[in-house]
Amino acid sequence: MEQFSSTDAKQRFGQLLKASGAAPVAIEKHGKVQAIMASPEFFARVQRNDQGVSARQLARAQQALIEKDRLIRHQRIAFDLATLPAAKRDPLIKAARLMVERWRNERLCSSDYINKWEQILSMPPREMAAAMVSDVEGWGTSLRQNSPWVGVHA
Repeated sequence: MEQFSSTDAKQRFGQLLKASGAAPVAIEKHGKVQAIMASPEFFARVQRNDQGVSARQLARAQQALIEKDRLIRHQRIAFDLATLPAAKRDPLIKAARLMVERWRNERLCSSDYINKWEQILSMPPREMAAAMVSDVEGWGTSLRQNSPWVGVHA
């Protein structure tokens, strides 16, 4: 799903209309999706398709928005890791490490997630920040879904 910031949506309204002709377009403000715009043609296509297809398309679009919000949250955390002084940054990292340790001790999630997060949390802060928002060898989305950064920029 294509996304426009609210400012871009105002300044490039023609492009927004054109993009909404093909598929719904998300409009974001302050990193959160505030609206979704779709053309009448899109709704007509959805109505012509069977309801199962429409429901799946809607579910995929909703999941994409959830994943986008998770990425934005982790980008904010990564920014903090890269820019905060050690006195403020280190407690955040320590809390994340404690959460991963709890996962391991109480067997709260797969060892795959635990091992990947332990690798990331052992990196220097700037590398850690870059890894958190990357694809992490195909694991990025899954790791952001199962994140030790509880309550940080929630």
